[in-house]
Amino acid sequence: MQAAEDHQIKRRAAPKPLARLLGPFLLAVIILGFYWKITLTHQYTWLDNPDLVYQALPWFQFQATEFHHGRLPLWDPNQWGGQSLIGQLQPGTAYPLNWILFSLPLRDGRLRLGFLDGYFLVIHFLAALFAYWLFRDLKRTRSASLLGGAFFSLGGLLGSVSWPGIINGIVWAPLVFLFLLRSARGRRPLSSAALSGVFTGIAFLSGHHLVPMLTLLAAAGVWVYSVFRTGKLDWKLTRLAALSLLFTVLVGALQILPAYEYGSRAIRWVGAPEVVGWNQPVPYSVHAEFSLHAYSLIGILVHGLYRHENPFIGLTAASLALLALALSWRRPPVRLFAAIALGGLLFSLGRDNVFHGLIYALVPMVEKAREPGRAIFIFHFGIAALIACGIDGLRRSAPWLRRAAITLVFLGLTTIILCAYNLLANKSKVTFDDRIVLTACIALLLAGIFYGIFRGHLSRGVATVCLLGLLLIELGNGSSPAMSEKPRAGNLNKLREAPDVTWFLRAQQAPFRVEVDDQDIPYNFGDWNNFDDMGGYMPSVPANVWRMGALADRRVLYGVLYTVTRQPAAGAQELVFSSSSGLKVYRNPAAFPRVWSVHEVVGEARVNLDLRRTAFLNGPLPALERCAGEDQVRMLERQPNRVVIEANMKCAGMVVLSDNDYPGWRATLDGRSTQILPAYLSMRGVVVPGGRHRIEMAYRPLSVYLGAVLTGLGLLAALALVLRDRRQVVNCD
Repeated sequence: MQAAEDHQIKRRAAPKPLARLLGPFLLAVIILGFYWKITLTHQYTWLDNPDLVYQALPWFQFQATEFHHGRLPLWDPNQWGGQSLIGQLQPGTAYPLNWILFSLPLRDGRLRLGFLDGYFLVIHFLAALFAYWLFRDLKRTRSASLLGGAFFSLGGLLGSVSWPGIINGIVWAPLVFLFLLRSARGRRPLSSAALSGVFTGIAFLSGHHLVPMLTLLAAAGVWVYSVFRTGKLDWKLTRLAALSLLFTVLVGALQILPAYEYGSRAIRWVGAPEVVGWNQPVPYSVHAEFSLHAYSLIGILVHGLYRHENPFIGLTAASLALLALALSWRRPPVRLFAAIALGGLLFSLGRDNVFHGLIYALVPMVEKAREPGRAIFIFHFGIAALIACGIDGLRRSAPWLRRAAITLVFLGLTTIILCAYNLLANKSKVTFDDRIVLTACIALLLAGIFYGIFRGHLSRGVATVCLLGLLLIELGNGSSPAMSEKPRAGNLNKLREAPDVTWFLRAQQAPFRVEVDDQDIPYNFGDWNNFDDMGGYMPSVPANVWRMGALADRRVLYGVLYTVTRQPAAGAQELVFSSSSGLKVYRNPAAFPRVWSVHEVVGEARVNLDLRRTAFLNGPLPALERCAGEDQVRMLERQPNRVVIEANMKCAGMVVLSDNDYPGWRATLDGRSTQILPAYLSMRGVVVPGGRHRIEMAYRPLSVYLGAVLTGLGLLAALALVLRDRRQVVNCD
């Protein structure tokens, strides 16, 4: 019956359809205006961040190319001998919003910068909209929800970071808590718990594990509080929390299962002196390094004083959040989101908070989230909710507004006096940031707004507009991502350098591999230009490839035929092309072909082993034959997920393809299934009898297919629960 009462209240208070669209429309206007540099001009770009240019954009480019060829980009052959793209996690291969981007028309085979700008704006609009829905569900007014949604989208970590996997994960946090709180309140508890898990699972699809893990940790804290709120264990809420976790795993399975499969077979660069495998915890020294650091707390109000992550919220947001605490502390949502904000802030401190160490040591998988400083987004999320509560508290807070105005006047005048003294003491050089002066001005303007409300000179609507303006001014100067002028976008422009090198390589007979000097070409050259590159700017690589490099010349074995560098290449290499940019292309005559045959296999690598005729591998050795004459082996067809080889063997031998061996690759010999052996520890070998044969290898990863089935089941089951609850409400009516 509670559900029926909620339905009746909602039906009586339901706004007209056009009125419902007013909030989202205003949010869109705010976001488009805030990012005027990319919406109203063609002079700026948000893409000049090194990690975006060197890693994310090439990943996106490769996936877009595959989409336009009608193929799912599950395997990336262009970096480090090939690896599972979806298993890498960070490329965001499983994220639906990325699929839309990859499907949009290309220009000269490239992603369009205009579409990438739109992608960036859509992410921020979704974040604002989802936060707006949460605050409206908490019975906040439209204007309060607008301010809270705008802050969540444009401020904090979401407003200062542009890495797609991070911001796409943050977007879903409001919906996670919207349905979690509905379930805890008893409003359609089953479907709400399921939907909370669904949106946490979608966050796992977004392309980075850090944010969804931290969101899940925060949600778990709220569930624990709800379960024990009455002083004893509430079994009903415990079951709902378990249901939410189940749906998180189901919906996130499309990304979680391939990521686990890849992670357990890869080594990872985490900032430690040595690479780290799956069974090795990320050292706590790395967590300590990537903590927020306590002195960064000053940066909450003064932009620029932080390390690693930007905690800035500004005076406007801080004042409204403090007003919410002072005026509405007895309201459960205020206490809850204050606790969420405090928890996120304390966790982000990392090394300066002993409880973070306990969580690191005791909670499974937390050690994989090596950047605790990024938990500051949970603090910002809590502050956004407090802002919405603070705006709604203005109408009943006259005495508090007077005190707040006096405090802000004192703060502003003190800051101005200190700045003036600094100017007089350093006549020849200004040593302070002009944003400090802006902070002083904001303090005085805030004082004027609060005093105007206190005296009745400003209506609540006018005051809200003024507060929104001040909030946007502060965020625009304190937490917005760096926008570079396109002609000066040095990192982005590197992608356009030396086109003649690309033209030369495309004219060569495939298949072959290249390597590039990362000092001259720091971005992922292979993915950006669709070349097989034995290297790349990657967070991790398959462990067997890494180990094989200690046993043999990995570059020669993997068929690196060309080296691109400015310096003379090492070894007996031949200069074959000189670019007008100063880059040179060298040919390596010793490079192996991409596919060849051997007639001898040994159990371990040995000195002076003729690797062209003898392979080494772990495990049982196949029975091969030695015979006179040369085999004829050639590659007939090659796609990222499929390779076809023709072999004319004089007698039984092993055909070796210098692409990485990995679970999910299946081979057929003349149409019949056959085993793939890990030749040279990391490559794909197939035993072939004498005569002419056709070998096909296809990437059919069970982890991806099973994950897709589980994700689909999770979505369908959640939909069924939603429809069931709706029917129950209708029947009660």
